[in-house]
Amino acid sequence: MSSDAGVLEGAAAAVREAQEGVYAARRRLIAAVVAAYEEKELVARIAERTGRTVIDVQNMFTAAGAFRGL
Repeated sequence: MSSDAGVLEGAAAAVREAQEGVYAARRRLIAAVVAAYEEKELVARIAERTGRTVIDVQNMFTAAGAFRGL
């Protein structure tokens, strides 16, 4: 065993916490993208505003069950 007892567990916990933050941020982004989409904003414009590709934005719609087609 290493003399750094708990370091590995602490690092793993930090990664889990960071992942939860990323998941929460992704949910907020998807909600904002869907809201813009529902306001009839063009997919290309949403992609431009978010720094994502059109495919990324379409995938967000699919994940949210909100895709209406191009």
